[in-house]
Amino acid sequence: MPSRLAILDDEPAFAEQMARYLAAHGMPAEVHTHADSLLAALTVAPPKLILLDLLLGTTTGLDVLRRIRNVSDVPCIMLTGVADHIDRVVGLESGADDYIAKDAAPREIVARIRAVLRRTEERAATPRPAPPAAEGAEVARAGRWQFSQRRRELRRPDGSEVALTTAEFELLRVLHDAAGAAVSRDDLYAKVLRRAYRAEDRSIDNLVAKLRRKIDDPAGPSRIKAVRPVGYVFTGFDTVAEDAAPPAAP
Repeated sequence: MPSRLAILDDEPAFAEQMARYLAAHGMPAEVHTHADSLLAALTVAPPKLILLDLLLGTTTGLDVLRRIRNVSDVPCIMLTGVADHIDRVVGLESGADDYIAKDAAPREIVARIRAVLRRTEERAATPRPAPPAAEGAEVARAGRWQFSQRRRELRRPDGSEVALTTAEFELLRVLHDAAGAAVSRDDLYAKVLRRAYRAEDRSIDNLVAKLRRKIDDPAGPSRIKAVRPVGYVFTGFDTVAEDAAPPAAP
C-alpha cells in the first residue's frame, strides 16, 4: 500500500500544518483543497488514509465521503471544527472510520490515524478462504457466515468480506449478542449511536435498512425483523435458508 495519506481541507494553512506534523511522524500526506482534485487522485494512486474536513465551502465532507464510498473503501477520518453530535453519527453511518475535532491535540490525531490504519492492515492480513473447486459449489452454498467481533469483520459463506461501516458493525454486534431476543430502540440508540432515542429520530431505522441490503438473501426473509413496538431482532445467518424454503408436502 502507498505510504502517504491525503488531506482534504479548504483551509490551506491548517492542511499544510497538519501535513508537516504527520510527515514528522513518519506519515507523509498530500494536501487537496478541492474535492475534485482528491477524487481524481483517488482513481490513480489511492492514499493509505484520507483526513476529510466536514465543512468544505460549496460542498460538505459528508457529500465527498459518499462519493468516495461509491468507488473505494479507503479509510476516512472526518475532521470538524463544529462539535455536533448529529454530524458525528451521520458521518459514521455514511462510512467514516473515525471522527475527530480539528482542535484535538495533534498527538491524539496521530494516535487515532494509527489506530485506524492498524485495524485496516489487520483486516487485509487476515487470510481469505480459497475459492471452492467446481465440484464443491454445493458445499460453498451450504457454508456458514463468519462474524468476528475481534477482527471486526463479517464474511459471507463464500469467504468474501461484507464492507460494514462502524455504525453498521455496531448495530449487527448488538443484535447478534442478543441471541435472538428483541432489542429495544432505547438500547439500540444508547449502544450503537450513543444517544437517547427520540420518537422523531429515524437513524436506527435507516441504519437497519442499509444493513439489510448488505446481509439479506434477496430470495428469503430479512435477517433483521421489526418487533413492534419494541425494536428489532436478529434471526441469525444459518437458519434463513431453512426459513425461506417452502414447507414440505404432507
